[in-house]
Amino acid sequence: MSNAVQKSQLDDLIARTLELPVLPATTQKVLGIMADPDVSIEKIKRLISTDPALTAKILKVANSAFYGSYRNIQNLSQAILRLGLNAVRNMVVATSMKNVYKRYGLAEKLLWEQMIGSALASSVIARHTRLVDPEDAFIGGLLHDIGKVVVNNEFPEKFAKVMERVYNEQVTFDTAERDLFEFSQREVGAFVVKKWGFPENLEFLIKFFDDNEAMSRDKQLAQLVAIIALSDRMCQKFGMGWRNSGDNEVSFGNLPEVLGIEDASMPEILESVKTVFSQGADIY
Repeated sequence: MSNAVQKSQLDDLIARTLELPVLPATTQKVLGIMADPDVSIEKIKRLISTDPALTAKILKVANSAFYGSYRNIQNLSQAILRLGLNAVRNMVVATSMKNVYKRYGLAEKLLWEQMIGSALASSVIARHTRLVDPEDAFIGGLLHDIGKVVVNNEFPEKFAKVMERVYNEQVTFDTAERDLFEFSQREVGAFVVKKWGFPENLEFLIKFFDDNEAMSRDKQLAQLVAIIALSDRMCQKFGMGWRNSGDNEVSFGNLPEVLGIEDASMPEILESVKTVFSQGADIY
């Protein structure tokens, strides 16, 4: 069976089995018009300004320490000029993520903390290493585990069993999910971002996030995966999302070395990540 046929059958299975989340209308429109490389700031501003809650959130984020705001930004035009279109797109997506949850209990809270924590930490690491665009790192960190949200929405009891195995038996998520699901959360996540209209490279990153061989074909994507993987471990270290069981110390493995981060630089990076967690996590 060809890979194309297998992919088609997998997509059909996911579409039949899961009710895929829909982004808010304004977010969909923002993503749609920003796919146009010639889109104007004025057009983006007019669209976002139709949503007062989103406008207020963007202004709040734009004035936060995370984006290094040095003066008070009072309107959308200033925010877009100060931050750039990619950062504004990421803010719109991030602020809409809680809308994809069907419920919001403890499991959903931990998933959310992991998503936004990974986005924030990935952006910090990207700024330090200068290997990838910090905004690409932010959106990659935010969405690389979106499949978990969808699976939890549809099968909360099965998802809870998977997380129990991850926590109690110290196995990886993909190992624990194989016994309960016909598809992986990575495959679900890739399908979702494709339906949402994100670029193909983000779909590829999510689907093959755990496949070192596939990632080795694209150096920049491999670097982005390493940044996100390191950010996930920093989330564990600082208690953003699911914690390690017992007193197990979080290991960064060889990820700092892969990213060219020297031992002497790690304390500064960790302190910066800790700071953005305290300042940025509640903003979204």
